[in-house]
Amino acid sequence: MQQATRQKIIEEASEWLMRMQEQELSPQEQQQLQEWQQQSPMHQKVWQNALKLQTKFSDVPLDLLHPVLDKLDSANDQQSHKKYIWLLAILPALSALYYANDQQQWLADHRSAVGERKTITLPDGGKIILNGRSAIDVDYSDKQRTVVLRKGEIWIETQPDSLKRPFIVETKQGTAQALGTQYLVRMQPKQTFVAVHRGAVKIRTQVNQQEAILNLNQQAYFDQHHIDTVHPMDVNQYSWTKGFLMVNEMPLKDFIQRLQPYQKGKIQLDRHIQDIKISGTYPVDDLQQIYTMLAQTYHLDIDIYAGGYWVRILPKKN
Repeated sequence: MQQATRQKIIEEASEWLMRMQEQELSPQEQQQLQEWQQQSPMHQKVWQNALKLQTKFSDVPLDLLHPVLDKLDSANDQQSHKKYIWLLAILPALSALYYANDQQQWLADHRSAVGERKTITLPDGGKIILNGRSAIDVDYSDKQRTVVLRKGEIWIETQPDSLKRPFIVETKQGTAQALGTQYLVRMQPKQTFVAVHRGAVKIRTQVNQQEAILNLNQQAYFDQHHIDTVHPMDVNQYSWTKGFLMVNEMPLKDFIQRLQPYQKGKIQLDRHIQDIKISGTYPVDDLQQIYTMLAQTYHLDIDIYAGGYWVRILPKKN
């Protein structure tokens, strides 16, 4: 009976964590969470363990943490420290197993780590720069040169091909075919973004096969069904290839998304400040400097926990 109760509490704790990951809790939800924790000492202990594990290994799915929370909770006080250290040691293996089974990008031909910019030389002499947390497959056949973007963002510099094979980047939402060019492709959960620095790119949606040509200094978003309006390219879109994020009047919530490839854990942004407009040049290889600049310029409180795995950005207290 006690085991069933503990498992139920673990499942409830996981549900609360998922809600926190999706968006900041409202005052009413925060009160509900507080009341949930106060139901019993077991609730409090499971919740403390859940927070420790989730901030330490923010990319590990919550269902993988269920057995870990169970083991932590069942340990007595004298044994819990040893068990905790042992479980922390095996969690990376659990995480790797998850990625191997469920995340195609972790089996990709080339991938970059958090905060890493990685340059790949293609078989034809072309070049691709992977932003942090990005992954690609490269498939060159007799008829086509294909790069599959599994995750993240890439900068492409193509080379002429003696076999006249088309060069195509595939994403979940469609394709971006180079027409002699340098261009950027960024895949988001529901959209792909393409910006053309040189030459032109033909984009095509996956489902409706809608097509458009992006010419020099143009950019556009598209999803599986349609292509959004083509706009002049923001030259700051590819500043990350030089080690900087250059932004002008960008909402803070969008800027935080641009920071995510360089942040090893979770960035939690207070919803009351998410639309503050951010401008400036920020060094992506020095997150602490970025946070200092943001805090001083825009009057924010930025708290960093668990060795950088959890960052909270809040309005500055008076």
